[in-house]
Amino acid sequence: MPDGDQTLTNELARERNREAADRTLLAWIRTSLAMISLGFGIERLGQVALAFDGRMGGFSPLKTRLFGASLIALGVVATLAGMWEHKRVLQAVSRDDYRYTDRPPIARYMGIALVIVGLAALALMLVHFSNPGIQGPLGG
Repeated sequence: MPDGDQTLTNELARERNREAADRTLLAWIRTSLAMISLGFGIERLGQVALAFDGRMGGFSPLKTRLFGASLIALGVVATLAGMWEHKRVLQAVSRDDYRYTDRPPIARYMGIALVIVGLAALALMLVHFSNPGIQGPLGG
């Protein structure tokens, strides 16, 4: 292949990598928005529970506020992680000596954090339903 064709091929490959990085960033943003929206929704559920004068067993404003805030914080962290990763990829692709290097699995770390938040919420719910007489800072 002549040298000009190789340069064009390299530039087109770089452009595909840039576009893939942009699509990945958009996926991070969509995921973050979903977590943030769910966090707000869960927090509002706690406010609805207050309106029913405690007749919605298992939902306390404090528990729903903590769980909602955890999801909102995780969504913000996911957005920041996606932006950081996008910047790193674009910097790497723009170098003339670009070579693939292994990167930390940020998505896996975010998944682990989401599992931890979910398990904590499940534990709070199960503790309340197995022992509804619990009173205290997280009691219903």
